[in-house]
Amino acid sequence: MTQLPLAKIKLVAFDVDGTLLRGPTICDCIAAGIGKQKEMQAVERGLTSAVEIAAARTKMVCWYRSHDRATLLRHVQTAAMLAAGAREGVADLKRAGVQVALVSITWQFAVEWLATELGADWAVGTQWCANDEIVHFWPADKATWLAGRATELGLHPTEIAAIGDSAGDLPMLKYAGRSYFVGPDPVDLPSHVKHWPAADISDIVRDLLSDT
Repeated sequence: MTQLPLAKIKLVAFDVDGTLLRGPTICDCIAAGIGKQKEMQAVERGLTSAVEIAAARTKMVCWYRSHDRATLLRHVQTAAMLAAGAREGVADLKRAGVQVALVSITWQFAVEWLATELGADWAVGTQWCANDEIVHFWPADKATWLAGRATELGLHPTEIAAIGDSAGDLPMLKYAGRSYFVGPDPVDLPSHVKHWPAADISDIVRDLLSDT
């Protein structure tokens, strides 16, 4: 195993659905596993506002109640498709002394599983609490969360990189000093964001580490 030099980038934040995972989203994996795929498709077609997304999350929790979380998570583990180079890329970052965060608006319990699977340091998302309360995590919260970690770790935004695939990732892409957009459409990207559609994660990591 090659020992990589310490990187100038100290923290890398990855979105999950569409970035580290390609194909079905975490919510789609769960819905298919519990027989709610058609209902999930109908819900997704109507999401245009935070109010509608919050209502959709409440509806999903109603579906989930009759299943234990371990079962729901197994549906994610079975159906989720890692992006090419995801394991290798995160491993290379860790060997280079870089902290890794998975920052997503999807369910935190699934994000935490993926973080453990890949060896990431942080996992944040929407929390489904034991009393069925939902603690929502929104796109704007991604930048706020990153700024909080930067303060905690004593980092400047230029020491932080972010990777995402949708308009919902723009807040954290704008905040980070090095950013990559792997979605098909550029959605008015800031000038410092590199547009690498469907990029292999290990290629992005090599680019990040190339200026060490």
